[in-house]
Amino acid sequence: MHNRYIILLFLFFILSCENKPNNDVLANVGSRKVTSFEFAESYSNKLIKTQLQDSEFERNRHFEFLIRNKLFSEAALRNQLQLDSLAQRYLFLDSIRFLRDELYYEEILNQEIEVDEDEIRTHYIWSKRECHFKHLFFNNKNDADSIYILLLSNPEKFDSIAFHTFSEEKFKQSGGDLGWLPYNALDPNLEKIGFDMALDEISLPVQSSFGWHILRKLNEKNQMITDEAEFQNNKNRIRNTIIQKSQQIQSDQFVNQIMLDKNILLDDRLIEDVTKAIFQLIQLRTDDKVLIEQKSEILKDLITNLRDLSHLPLAQYDDGSFLVQDYIDGIQFLAPQKNQPPKTIFYHTLRNKILSEEGGKRGLGNHPSVTLKIQDSRDRFLSQVFLSNLYDGETNIQKEDLTKIADSLRSITPITTYPEHLDQLFTSNK
Repeated sequence: MHNRYIILLFLFFILSCENKPNNDVLANVGSRKVTSFEFAESYSNKLIKTQLQDSEFERNRHFEFLIRNKLFSEAALRNQLQLDSLAQRYLFLDSIRFLRDELYYEEILNQEIEVDEDEIRTHYIWSKRECHFKHLFFNNKNDADSIYILLLSNPEKFDSIAFHTFSEEKFKQSGGDLGWLPYNALDPNLEKIGFDMALDEISLPVQSSFGWHILRKLNEKNQMITDEAEFQNNKNRIRNTIIQKSQQIQSDQFVNQIMLDKNILLDDRLIEDVTKAIFQLIQLRTDDKVLIEQKSEILKDLITNLRDLSHLPLAQYDDGSFLVQDYIDGIQFLAPQKNQPPKTIFYHTLRNKILSEEGGKRGLGNHPSVTLKIQDSRDRFLSQVFLSNLYDGETNIQKEDLTKIADSLRSITPITTYPEHLDQLFTSNK
């Protein structure tokens, strides 16, 4: 999980770089381009999926892989091949995701965050601290505020409230106990409050990306010996950590306000039924214990049922609706954490659609970085179309054959590479 977070931060860094057209181009392959946006996203995904460590060797190998795909997409255009309906659908889904990414950049990453010396020292001290918390969780602010008022005069009711509000048995029986948590283990919204609380203090309701929380600090352990030399050596790292945490807090605030302004109405029953069907579908597809014949029949029924429901709204808001089909489309772009509640996953898919719509309303679809990324995505699908056409739909193509095809295309396709631009992406990130 931590590794994934670091890699995504690298991606965000790339996307936040100043838009300089010459620096954005890593290679020209005929009429196609390998861009820094395409490299950052695909290379990040590769490291996440393979768990490989970033290295100069892996960067160069991935760079060559992208050049090869551009050779295939250029060949597709040369042969006047077209995207099929499924590829066009996936291209559309990519395009709305790019709108959301650009909105995030405009509202969060593009904002300068000032960090002073005192704040860095505070976080350095927190990095030497572990805290023991209990917590309460609520889906809305009104419930959280009501319970907080009750706790002001009756703090001894904390455990009883946890028992009646949590569905998870471990939180019910433990009074919402989170255990001992080091620095960086909490949501930044909660950490900012919790690590600064006094012992046995109960916090005001705090909003995170998941909902509303009330913290109770039971105890803390501090490493009393601090070293000035160590602080100075880690100063820049801590500053970057603070900026990342601040960006997440700003992002949560921005998203929460947009969602609040939409006056969203949910169909809870339909959401429950559809979510159950989707997760059953996902589980069946990956469960090797279910017989193939049995799995096939169940999958067929589930897919049919979902298709019949695809036009129904799961949520309605001031200027739009969120259909079952939107849920199915959106869930494939999520990477749910283990044991993440289905309701949270639903909320994230709904949130993503609304943010994409907001990006479209702001005209971000015409932004150069968005159009560039859409072109990159189209090239990726064109590459697949070319190979599918060449091998009559066969998908299991040997690596050696792909290399031979690429080599033959190189002889008729002008290629210009800019390896210094690739190096700059990483040297600037140090």
